[in-house]
Order: sequence, then structure tokens, then C-alpha cells
Amino acid sequence: MFYQPVIAVDRALKLKTLNAPAEASKDSFVADLKIPEDFNGEVWARVKYPNGDVKETERLLLAKRGEPENETSQTPTNLNSNTNATNSITAAPNQTADTEESARSDKLTGGQIERAALKAGDGDIRITVNVPAFTLTLWQNGKEIKSYYVGVGRKKFPIPIGMRSADKIILNPDWIPPDSEWVRQSSDVEPYERIPADDPDNPLGRIKIPLGQAYLLHEAQSPSDIGNLVSHGCVRVLRDDIFELTKMIVSARNLPISKQEIEAARKNSERQVIRLNGDIPVDINYDSMVVEKGILSIYPDVYERNTNTIENLRAKLESYGVDAAKLDDETLKEMFERVNQDQKFVVALADVKAGNALAKGKTEPLTPQPAKGNSKEKDSTRRKSSE
Repeated sequence: MFYQPVIAVDRALKLKTLNAPAEASKDSFVADLKIPEDFNGEVWARVKYPNGDVKETERLLLAKRGEPENETSQTPTNLNSNTNATNSITAAPNQTADTEESARSDKLTGGQIERAALKAGDGDIRITVNVPAFTLTLWQNGKEIKSYYVGVGRKKFPIPIGMRSADKIILNPDWIPPDSEWVRQSSDVEPYERIPADDPDNPLGRIKIPLGQAYLLHEAQSPSDIGNLVSHGCVRVLRDDIFELTKMIVSARNLPISKQEIEAARKNSERQVIRLNGDIPVDINYDSMVVEKGILSIYPDVYERNTNTIENLRAKLESYGVDAAKLDDETLKEMFERVNQDQKFVVALADVKAGNALAKGKTEPLTPQPAKGNSKEKDSTRRKSSE
């Protein structure tokens, strides 16, 4: 039995080896496992038959109930004990109602997004992420404070869509390798050894913001992460951006740490936990067709959720007062064909109403990062982990 945590890319932990069925007269294998607090990833079994054939079961994405602390008091947990796994784990969260619509949608903003400078001491802040647009926005009292381009989880390990929350920010987070075969065989790290933030073997960067069940906002490994599917279910933010975001959150919540102390984390390896004095909502959206200030932007359906269909586009346009019956399928199809993993299609609703969707519409880069090819699913070069 194997387990691949969300922070591991090309390595898996061997949970248990079973040499015989639970009952001699049956072909079923049964294992009891105690699940650690930060359990979140894929679990599967590999079966080797007497004739040499090897087969694998379907992989299940599972997560421990509750949020891991990821604090200094973290201690090793024995996986091989007598707690039934089915009683200790649950399917990782899917989507929450009413979170498909982008927070930037005219339906939610009334067609006006007011931009403002951050007000120190005003703790009414929230974060939204729209996955197809690769954008993260910090809001305060309903006003946009700052938006950033980000990288998100791979197709195989998508960021869960729905409402999450953050109650802490960790500067210089440690990475603690698990007690697994691939760690024991490594000459670089030992099981449960604390790998500091300034060590190249630590994949988390200088700042991480836990979102529950081991999902994170954290520093990107390189600028090429932005606008790409790169992680195991987390949101990656450029170093300068996540430092700026941290300082704005601290200022809004009036927390007892200075900007200079935060900046110092770039150069030292001192781990600090910043408590946020109340949760910050983090809403993860999946909206590939966004109408913002009367402009329709069609983004790629990066997780292949079948959102970019002619039927969905007609429904979207009709919800904004466009008589979609006057638009032929070929026009709508062409709008989608102008979208790819590196670019979006944008057009004013007024031009769509006037029958000029293709003539007036245009393509724009999805992010400022240069094109990476067709897949946009970037493989990590890290040997141990790329979360």
C-alpha cells in the first residue's frame, strides 16, 4: 500500500506490505492504519501476482479530518497501528455551493469594482482565487486592494474549489521529511529532520499560509510557475508578491510584527508563526467565463471540467441580457477556439449584442509569463517534493 502526499511529486511512501489475504479462503486484503494529522494525498495498492504480473488499484484522493497545525510541536506519527483507515479519513473537499462564480463577476459586484489602498487596522479582508484566470485578489470591505497572478494545482492534483480559510501565516516554514523508504535511502535528508526554509531541499519557500487539510498558499519556486499547473493542490505566489500580501494582511489585522521583521525572513531562517486573530476567508472559484465591467473574458478550462461549452456560453450571455438565440453555434465555437492554455478571448457584451463578437473580440495573454507550450502542466525538477 502506498501514499503520495500532496507535497510529494515523484515519490511515494510505502504504508504497509501485506503478504497474504485476510482470510485464506478469500482474495481480499485488509489493513488497519493510523492516519497522521497532515494526511492528504493519494492512496493506492500495488499487487504482485505469483506469475510476476503487477497491477495497481485506482488511486483515491483522501484527507484527514481537521486542519494540521504544522507548528513547532510537530512529532512523528506511526502509520502502522490499529486504527481503521476508513474511520479516520474522508474524501478531500470538492466544491462549495455558490463558489463557481468569479468574485470579479458583474453579478457579484454590480459591474463596479472599486480599487482602494489598504486601510491599516481594518480587518475586514478576504482572499479570492479564480483558477482558470490564475489570479488571486485581496479584498477589503468589498474593495479590490491588489491582484496577483499565481500558479495552481495540476490536473491530477487540483486545488479544491470552495470556501477555505486562513488563521496563520508561517515565515520560514520547515519541511519535515516523513519516515518513508525513499527518505531513508536519501543521502541528503533523514526522516523527521527539520529542513529549514533556506535549504534548497525545502520546497515551501519563505512563506506559507495554511488553508486547511495541508493545502497552502506558498512561495513559487520560480517565475515560470505563474500561469501554470505546477503543484499538488496548492496556490503558488511569487516571492515579492507573497511578502507584500503578508505585510498587507498584518497591517489590516494590526498584528504585532513589523514590516522590517517580515522582510528579514528573506535572509534569515528563523521560523515565525503569525496568528491572524480570526480567520480570513479564502474563496477558491472556478469560473472560465467571467463578465467584468461589461467585458466577457473566456479563460481555458484548465481542469477539463467541461465548462467551456456552447450551452454554457449561451446561458452566460442570456443571464446578462444578450439574446443568444441570435448567435449561431459557429460563432460561439469560434470564440472558444481562440482560447488556449496561453491566452484568453475578450469581447464587450455590447459588441456581442451587435453581432460583432468575432470582429471586435481579441485574444490577450493569460498571464504576463511567456508561453510554455500546449500543456501548461509544468513538471518540477525537484527530486523530493515540489509542493
